[in-house]
Amino acid sequence: MSLDPTIRTYHQTLPSPLPNSPSFVFHLTRLVDTLMIWIGTGSPSDPISGTDNVIVGERKIAGDWAVAMPSRGNISVTATPVYRASASDYALPMSQRLARKFPNNQIHLSLSLPASLTSQSGPNLDPYASKLLLIMEKKLGSWLSEVIEAEKDLAPR
Repeated sequence: MSLDPTIRTYHQTLPSPLPNSPSFVFHLTRLVDTLMIWIGTGSPSDPISGTDNVIVGERKIAGDWAVAMPSRGNISVTATPVYRASASDYALPMSQRLARKFPNNQIHLSLSLPASLTSQSGPNLDPYASKLLLIMEKKLGSWLSEVIEAEKDLAPR
């Protein structure tokens, strides 16, 4: 009888989707029925040269952190913020959307994003912030689907 590890980790880098925008770095710790996701940003990357040289910015595990539970029966997805570093709250609704997309998993989502992407207004606000975050969330969902499908293929039958 083989004992497979019950905790697996995965990493992915999303190159800069727009010129002069940051690249995104995904880290997934996969436990039984739980996805622990950390998302940070890195230096703008050159899509031609690949993503091997991305320099990750701040590494805060609890910059904006939320937990979402999948729906059960008549109870819809529930979520709660665990920690918020600013007035913006991107992790809470994003964790709820991920819990809807992956209903067999509890979602722990921690975002470590620069103020240029999360500010509601001000001189530092990136005019393409909402577009960047949307692209990032879509790519995250696709990547998580790929990881979960790959794990199903590896599972003993």
